[in-house]
This record gives sequence, structure tokens and C-alpha cells, in this order.
Amino acid sequence: MDPSGDYMAKAFGFDEDELKMLLVAVRQMRRTFEAARRTAPEPQPAVDAYARLYDALYEKLLDMAGPLPPTLDDVLEK
Repeated sequence: MDPSGDYMAKAFGFDEDELKMLLVAVRQMRRTFEAARRTAPEPQPAVDAYARLYDALYEKLLDMAGPLPPTLDDVLEK
């Protein structure tokens, strides 16, 4: 990870591995909500609201992490 991202993570008490784990966990939750959205017979406002919260959290954590190595970025986007 880049030094500025490492600094941000440490400012919040995360080490590099913990931040990666958070990114993976949030990514998994995004997948869960995306699956729920696809299979719901009608719009689910609560599911959509939580999905947006997880999308925003993912973006914040990704910003905090700084530029990711291509291999990690590939794993997070799948």
C-alpha cells in the first residue's frame, strides 16, 4: 500500500492486513445485497438503502487504503 494510505489506516487504528480484511468483508456484503436486489420480485427500499451504505463504505475504505496493487485490486473487484 502507498504510504499515505498506510497513514490513514493507522490514524484509525487499522494495520494494512486489517484494512484489507475490511475491504473484503464489505465487498462480500455488497455482493449479498446485489444478489438480493436481483432476485427480489419487486423493489426493496430497505435492501437498496443498505446496499448504498455498503457501497459508500467500500469507497471510503478504498480511499483510505490508497492505491492498491493490481493483484489485490483484481481480487476486490471480482
